[in-house]
Amino acid sequence: MYHSAAREPAASFRGWDNRPAVKSIDEIFPNSLCGVIRTLDPDAGFKACLAAIEGGVGTIEVTTTVPSCFEMVRGILATTGGKTAIGVGTVWDPGAVEEAKDAGADFIVSPVLLPDVAEACRKEGLLCVMGALTPTEIYQARLAGAALVRVFPINPVGGLEYIRSLNGPMGGVPYWVSGGVEIGQVADYIRLGVRVVGLTDALFSADVLAHKDWDAIRRKAERAAEAAASARGD
Repeated sequence: MYHSAAREPAASFRGWDNRPAVKSIDEIFPNSLCGVIRTLDPDAGFKACLAAIEGGVGTIEVTTTVPSCFEMVRGILATTGGKTAIGVGTVWDPGAVEEAKDAGADFIVSPVLLPDVAEACRKEGLLCVMGALTPTEIYQARLAGAALVRVFPINPVGGLEYIRSLNGPMGGVPYWVSGGVEIGQVADYIRLGVRVVGLTDALFSADVLAHKDWDAIRRKAERAAEAAASARGD
């Protein structure tokens, strides 16, 4: 079972308005990869996340659909010594932002545009990621305070070509792509300027989780990390 020990609180710097300083995108997503875990089996999810981290995925998002998601965040941080950035995703309620902060999370992901969640992130000093799809939604997400705009679901709306089209008028937006992304597409997305590539089923497929094949997850993570490093020039 995963451990529930809380991470020791780090020193908190505050900005001019006395709010906690937010970590940067580069600090939270060191290799532009985020493994997104969705499962009803928290023990399997915990072990899957550790395998992905061992394989080189730099960041993990635990969705609120995972039972005991905040305890999983604490467990991953305790097991890794707090060296891997962890976020909480599928956040609809601003109240969950404080719970995520207490668990040690560095970022929050909302699947849609929710200004109340963005304000809670500002208050708690957590990096805010908001889901958007159309150019108007992307613009509104940035206005609301999203440090990253998660274009979801990216695959059904055109994948790489959709991002390439957005880059014309909206090339300065820090994008996170998720939803049907395959490991073989990681490098191409990063070369298009995407800041974060989210891997869900491509990394944590239902079949792999059911068979508890942690080695398979580790190998997939290694492939993704190698692709990202190549595209980034690391």
